[in-house]
Amino acid sequence: MDLIEEFTLMEHLQFHFSMKPIRKGLTIEAALERMYLAAAHDKHISNFSSGMKQRLKLALAFFTQADILFLDEPGTNLDRQAFDWYLRQLNDVAPGCTIFIASNQEAEYPLNAQKIDITRYK
Repeated sequence: MDLIEEFTLMEHLQFHFSMKPIRKGLTIEAALERMYLAAAHDKHISNFSSGMKQRLKLALAFFTQADILFLDEPGTNLDRQAFDWYLRQLNDVAPGCTIFIASNQEAEYPLNAQKIDITRYK
C-alpha cells in the first residue's frame, strides 16, 4: 500500500475513508487514538519515521471494513511497542474477516493461525 506523502495524517485518513468504509464502531478520531498517532494528525506523511508509516499502513488495513486482509511482512520497521500494537490489532479484527499473512517471521502470525508452507507445494 502506497502512502500519499504530501498529505498530513488527517488528510490521508479522510481521503482513504472517503473511498473505503471505516470499520463499524470507529471514527477517524478514534482510529487516530488507537494507532497512537493523534499527536501527529497535522504532520505530513513524508516526515514520518518508517515505523510510523508502517503503523499507518497497518491501521488503514485493520480499520477498513473488509472481508479479507492481505498483510505482507507486517512487522517490518516496527519497534517492540509497535509490534505489540500490531498483535493487539490483529486479534481485534472483526469476526469473519479472513487474514492472509506472508512472512518468514513466526512472531507475525497469531497463535491460532492455519499455516501453509508454500515450499511443500513445489
